[in-house]
Amino acid sequence: MDYLDRAMLYGNAETLVLAVLADRACHGYELRKELSTRSNEEFQLALGRLYPLLRTLERHGLVTVRKAQSPLNRECREYAITAKGLTALRERKLKWRQFAAAMNQVLART
Repeated sequence: MDYLDRAMLYGNAETLVLAVLADRACHGYELRKELSTRSNEEFQLALGRLYPLLRTLERHGLVTVRKAQSPLNRECREYAITAKGLTALRERKLKWRQFAAAMNQVLART
């Protein structure tokens, strides 16, 4: 992944994480794997980037965290989207669609 790919991924990482959590609560490793699967392996968010991002989302009230058991029967932290997070996700999706439409208009002229 080159610099531009990373910048685009990290610039949209919060929205991507919220989108995954909108479907179901999961722990960090699960979330990372789901994001990778949904993107056909294009989005490989490093765990060192993911966990600080999850803490930020939690501080802003967009996700909650609780202790849970992993599939390997280990204690882990499970993240879930909040009502505030769902509202933020809807707003971000709308803004993304507007941005993508404007980008497509500009790029169509080249």
